[in-house]
Amino acid sequence: MVSLRAYRPALLAVLLLTAGCLSGAAGDATTTEGPTSTTTAPPDHRAASNQPDPEKAVVLENEWDRRVEMHVRVVRDGTNRTVHEANYTVGPGEERTVYNVAAADPDGIESFTVVVTTRDTTDRVSIETSACYGNVYAEIQDDGTPYVYYAIC
Repeated sequence: MVSLRAYRPALLAVLLLTAGCLSGAAGDATTTEGPTSTTTAPPDHRAASNQPDPEKAVVLENEWDRRVEMHVRVVRDGTNRTVHEANYTVGPGEERTVYNVAAADPDGIESFTVVVTTRDTTDRVSIETSACYGNVYAEIQDDGTPYVYYAIC
């Protein structure tokens, strides 16, 4: 029997890459009489990318069976200043939100880089405070491998 856990990172990546593309806003579908006359307009990602949305959480997850130390630093790219920096101990099976970019009081759409160091590995991702970006997740997979990612439309 094949375990789907082995394919989890790939499945998650496909899901995240298509998340904004698979669903449209209410009112996107136009239907006329007949079963074959339904048309769905694609979502306008340009509109979402131009809308400020500072609510971007940094979430730590530990799927491994051991406690893990994680160092998180969030940098405002426009000024190269650190807006959050802390160490966290994350227990097995634990998930928690440790920071929200809205706390930095961004002015409109700004870029932030989230840097996560754990298990002798440093990963970083850059996000924007636009409606097109989702939360940042720093995950320790069940085999102990760190994985940092975010959603985007």
